[in-house]
Amino acid sequence: MSRASRPGHPRPTAVIVIATDERSADITIEGQRQVVAGQTPKETRRAALDVATAYAARIGQPVLIDARDSNGYWNLIATPDGVVQAADRLPEAVSAPPGGPVAAGPSGTGRGSGRRGLVIVGAVVLALVLIAGTGAVVWRFLPDSAPAAGEQPAGTEALGHPAPPGFTDTVAFSEALAPGSSPGVGRDGGHMAFMDAEGRLNLFSADGTRLWSADLPALPGEFLDAPRFVEYDGEPAVVMETAGTLWFWPLGGGSHSSVDLPEDGFSQYVGTSVLVRRGNEAFVPVDGELVAVEVPEGSAPMLAEGTEVLNAVVNGPWTWTDPEGRSSAVTAQRPEGAGEMESVVTALREYVIIRWKPLRGEGTVLAFHDSRDGSVAGSAEVDPADLEEARHRSGPVGTEVVSYGPLVLDPESGTAAVVPGFEPEIAVGTLVFGRLGGALTAVGPDGEPRPARSGAAQPVGLLGDNAVVVHDDHLYAISSH
Repeated sequence: MSRASRPGHPRPTAVIVIATDERSADITIEGQRQVVAGQTPKETRRAALDVATAYAARIGQPVLIDARDSNGYWNLIATPDGVVQAADRLPEAVSAPPGGPVAAGPSGTGRGSGRRGLVIVGAVVLALVLIAGTGAVVWRFLPDSAPAAGEQPAGTEALGHPAPPGFTDTVAFSEALAPGSSPGVGRDGGHMAFMDAEGRLNLFSADGTRLWSADLPALPGEFLDAPRFVEYDGEPAVVMETAGTLWFWPLGGGSHSSVDLPEDGFSQYVGTSVLVRRGNEAFVPVDGELVAVEVPEGSAPMLAEGTEVLNAVVNGPWTWTDPEGRSSAVTAQRPEGAGEMESVVTALREYVIIRWKPLRGEGTVLAFHDSRDGSVAGSAEVDPADLEEARHRSGPVGTEVVSYGPLVLDPESGTAAVVPGFEPEIAVGTLVFGRLGGALTAVGPDGEPRPARSGAAQPVGLLGDNAVVVHDDHLYAISSH
């Protein structure tokens, strides 16, 4: 079909007809016919779009596409820079970087209604977006349509690099990040906060909806780490830290507030609230100030929950104290198969991790204890050598699975596995990601290592049902298997 056959459309037009078996496609541009083939429906469509985008690049102007298959037809437009999009989209969207800033509401590459607008004949409509320079194909469907075999689900794109174990390369949405920054995902998977390319702080809900966006009180490069989710003044908040200052944003939206830090102090984020330490002194942020909490003699402050501080000794009960001077001691229950307590290792989230002497053998029993009542969430015997370089990190302590050193544990059932040499870094759903033999690996309570493919990124958290990964200053929410 030529331009003359499309009155009112000065642009050249390509007609793509996908064969019934989806193994070949007929493309006609300006009266010139060409047939391409593919081993899968996806390859066939990619090959057909490659012809249209190559023609657009050669003539230096967009090309309209009439695409048809056995399900219906759709109208697209191919630009000279290799992008194929719905023909009813605004031209400005063609050159926008993936996940660029948008107004508050459904975000990324497939949540908003404005990103779905294709009128169809039949039950299914398909729009293919060829991302410039990558050759990756994005398949878009209207709601309630079923993707064919090998195609991406509705409102998604292909990741473009290997997905981590347990997750697919189907991208639910993506967003551009401030250079060198990383998003923060709530431990319960309900929210994500990040600094965008425009230098603003954004809060997303579990389904990828942008809840709010706020100006930052400093340049993105001045913040020391990713946003975190904490309790502040009895309410959930996002906290970020610059040199000498904590910055808090209410989760429900509103103006930020700040708390000054002492020059020789430092912040810990392993509990539900921020704990500020200066030597062996403990402070919690309250109403814009740091309030001191007494630390019992011989103890060390470990974490904060609300305005309470957990203080532990090397061997023995731990104590909760608050700014009003109230305190309560907790004694750990002895795990099955354990003898005397060896030492309190650390406190992370709602757990105190303790080493116990085994009743038999030369190893050590490592146990997770509830920090409030001392009960045993789970334990296993491990080689003491595997604990020598274990790091005290809260990332591997999730809500469905927890890990410290080689121990991976389901705290609900008590199911535990020991994976010698495993170095856990973060819990994502029912898997703990870390390093095994220097390679990215995921492990669950079953103890089975799941090696990542070369080039796969480690997730930074689980938002709803989607893992969040970072690549080239963009975040991607990808679906699970």
